[in-house]
Amino acid sequence: MMGLGLGHRYCLWRAVVALAAGLTLEQALAAPGAVTGTLTLAPLLARNAALPPAPRIPSDAFERRPRLHAVRLSPDGASVAYLDGEGAKASLHVLDTRTQVTRRLLTLPGQVALFWSGDSSTLFLVMQDGVSLVSVVDGTSYKLAAFDGRAEHRLFPADAAHARHVLMSSYHAASGAYRLERMDTQGQRELLYQGEQLSGFLLDATGRLGFAMTVASDGMRSIARRQAAGWQEVLRCQRVDDCTLVAAAPDASRLSMLMAQHGDRSVLVEIDLAQGKRRVVHADHAALADIRRVISDADQGTPLFALFESPMLHHAGLTRLARRAVVDIDRQFGQGGVFIEAARGGATLLLTESGSRLSQDRYWLYDSVRRSTREILQAQRAAGQPLPPGQLAQTSAIHYRASDGVLVHGYLTLPPGKVAASMPLLTLVHGGPWERSNAAYAPLVQLLANRGVAVFQPNFRASVGYGLHYMTAAGGDLGNGRVQADIVDGVRWLLRQGVGNRQRLAIAGHSFGGYATLLALTHTPRLFQFGMAIAPSADFARTLRTIASAPGGDPALPLRLQDLGVDLQDGAAMWTLEAAAPVRHTDQVSKSLLIMAGARDSTVQITSVTDYVARLQLSGKSVSLLVDPEEGHNPRLPLYRQAAVYLLEQLLQQHLGGPAPAAPGAQLETYLRQTLKANRALPALFAVPGRDAPLKPIKVP
Repeated sequence: MMGLGLGHRYCLWRAVVALAAGLTLEQALAAPGAVTGTLTLAPLLARNAALPPAPRIPSDAFERRPRLHAVRLSPDGASVAYLDGEGAKASLHVLDTRTQVTRRLLTLPGQVALFWSGDSSTLFLVMQDGVSLVSVVDGTSYKLAAFDGRAEHRLFPADAAHARHVLMSSYHAASGAYRLERMDTQGQRELLYQGEQLSGFLLDATGRLGFAMTVASDGMRSIARRQAAGWQEVLRCQRVDDCTLVAAAPDASRLSMLMAQHGDRSVLVEIDLAQGKRRVVHADHAALADIRRVISDADQGTPLFALFESPMLHHAGLTRLARRAVVDIDRQFGQGGVFIEAARGGATLLLTESGSRLSQDRYWLYDSVRRSTREILQAQRAAGQPLPPGQLAQTSAIHYRASDGVLVHGYLTLPPGKVAASMPLLTLVHGGPWERSNAAYAPLVQLLANRGVAVFQPNFRASVGYGLHYMTAAGGDLGNGRVQADIVDGVRWLLRQGVGNRQRLAIAGHSFGGYATLLALTHTPRLFQFGMAIAPSADFARTLRTIASAPGGDPALPLRLQDLGVDLQDGAAMWTLEAAAPVRHTDQVSKSLLIMAGARDSTVQITSVTDYVARLQLSGKSVSLLVDPEEGHNPRLPLYRQAAVYLLEQLLQQHLGGPAPAAPGAQLETYLRQTLKANRALPALFAVPGRDAPLKPIKVP
């Protein structure tokens, strides 16, 4: 059987808040069990200091978008489809993997997702308004189906028995109606399922739905198997568990899944449904990380590779051929990391190389028979003007002991060619808190490193990727407690290791990371010289209650939070969280703070942000506030993002002695004048000849 698991823990909690030992990567992965021991960052610091310094790179270059998109390997391994260009200038191309000849098929009107047919003869193009079909042979194309604008539509690869089909789901949120259909190249549809919305499914050898996963009203995931008499539930999963369907035996007697082993790390298991026995097929040998997902054979759905994201991106082979491929891949790419897409039988692999020093991905083909690798699409990639890897900074996985002795994880990025002890150090806190940072290329991190700033990204307890025990270890201690201590402990450990100047520390973050920034300036007021908070909650307990009670929200959210240790009905626990809220302690803030917010934020209400800023102003604090009238919770508008970078560079210059940023263009300057509502943290922002005086603070009602 083959199919698709539609949800996983890494995105499950985006809706919740749309708010001393060091180990190297090699040492962590080499450990046979849990990571332990006392090690040092000294070798890493010495290697980094010996590198040539990077030249200054313009700020906008870090956000340069690639020309290559949607690179997809055909099931037979003979072709690679890709999009070249953006928007109305994008075009669809196909590369012959044997001859390296590229053919242009057609120009596209906008954003497109690509799906190959099982026989590799056809491409299905998913656009905003529907699905089109393109023949790979001659490039002919036509509209296959139009989308209902009131529904959410998704496409999935079809089963091997229907090689010229595609699967399409539609979900009407208003009515709850869900359909899964199989569609052929003439647009004819066959209904496979109608009922509760599916969060995962597997098809049997005939193409019928064999297993279906749904989410019950209490948030529990239910897996049912089709039998002659109808659907029968065979398994239930925890609310916080990945519980992803991977594959099933042809007779449906055994089921392969990603599940939490002993309520902790996500592993690949095979379940004998008749006897209820579970066999672990693969788990992290270092006993550290979750399996992120499984890469399967494009035809039969046989599991080939397990993908891990922690501490660094790496794979494990699940078959003899796959294990041999992983040895070759690791030998060539090391810490760079790749994503694997497998053709039929795993004979050909498409490797998408990524990493902190690659501003745009590289693409390679791996031949499993010859055990050879060759790069493809070099000219197309070069047209996107990627930054030279040698001018970018390496992001390394680090591990440290928190003040209570528990091993905590994170990432460190150092400016090349600099002495670590003299650097400014900025702590960049991720959102969630049930999210994570990783070692992928990050424009902001690279810009900071290019400006001479070391960047610490802590994956404090509550972060995902290290098992459920780690994710739930902090429980509801989300105020000035365990999570905040993990962040501060990491900063102090880095200082002891010789990273960062104690007088040149700063902290920043978005959503929960912004909240953590406010906590840091409130409860450790002498540690950081400034903070920058984007879409922050000044009262996290209030934010959680607001989200949980929002009309049309997830009715099971309070139960999900309870599983994570946050009980909204526990008065004492919520009072502890409320008591630490930054909004209650504005008198303790003594360092400069910049807040950015969107007036259309439905997660952190803008009135709560302006109320917090008004309280700081009443106390005479150094605070600046930018409010974009059109922005929501997650930064998406280009000018908003440009303003964030420019203002951060201003803060670095004024408070940490960083280099002066380039002068803003006329459009950005006008935007800043219109959106800065208070400006005590950056009083000299416009105080230069030819420009207006500093902006006045907002009036307090």
